[in-house]
Amino acid sequence: MLKDLYFGEISPWERERECVRTCEYKDLVNKTIAIGEYFKSLLSSEEYAKLEEMKNLQAQIDLIESADLFEYAFRTGALMMIDIFCCDGNN
Repeated sequence: MLKDLYFGEISPWERERECVRTCEYKDLVNKTIAIGEYFKSLLSSEEYAKLEEMKNLQAQIDLIESADLFEYAFRTGALMMIDIFCCDGNN
């Protein structure tokens, strides 16, 4: 597994996505699409373009935050593993 990780053959984005495709997830996606269509019909093309720009910027922010959280969680997990395997029994 470590060799696969080293060579970039492990990616959490490539895992089976069926586990997140729950009914709740699908309902949220459908509601998001419906709200987007509502605003598209309500706003002028310029206003809607600004809304889309804001959504894209928010998606970039979310991606940065998710990557930061992933890095923190991975490092924390690695530190726990080091502590578990290197424990001398006194702690």
